[in-house]
Amino acid sequence: MSSGVEVRPAVADDWAAVADLVNFYIDTTTVNFRTRRQTAQEWAEDWARGRERYPWLVATVEGEVAGVAYAGQWKARAAYDWCAEVTGYVADGRRGQRVGHALYRALLAALDAQGYRTMIGVIGLPNDPSARFHEAFGFRHTGTLQGVGYKHGRWCDIGFWQRTPGAADAPPGEIRPFATVWPQVSATLSEDGAASS
Repeated sequence: MSSGVEVRPAVADDWAAVADLVNFYIDTTTVNFRTRRQTAQEWAEDWARGRERYPWLVATVEGEVAGVAYAGQWKARAAYDWCAEVTGYVADGRRGQRVGHALYRALLAALDAQGYRTMIGVIGLPNDPSARFHEAFGFRHTGTLQGVGYKHGRWCDIGFWQRTPGAADAPPGEIRPFATVWPQVSATLSEDGAASS
């Protein structure tokens, strides 16, 4: 892995570090529309609800959590079952060290292996680095909602980026649990020099 970055499934002990990492963005930016800090307990509860169906990954550098990426339900209605919303954050001091790249390679490979057809990134705007990052992974901008969030004294837009890697007209298959695909995904990424444990 480049720069000593390792990617692995999240575990219960990660959530205090992840909360600190993401709270930086909640406190100081409009890339996250939350207006109050998240606790480790809230992270643990969300992970417990979603981890069987969706990947929840952390990146570590020298044993310390340097980033998090995860997927979740896009909408509750059954016709959306093959669509996942993706999210990722890199620790403030670790940006520019390929942490986000390692996380998204693993996250998207897992979602592809599970059988998801569409991945959606929701980006608080303006955020050119995140837009370019998603586009480098095959996402394309599909729309913007203007002035839908108010944070840090201003109205903010959100943009939608979509990735659909499979055949457009192929019928859906079963979504495989994350745990069943991760060993092969991890092995493949490790062979490519891209991910880890």
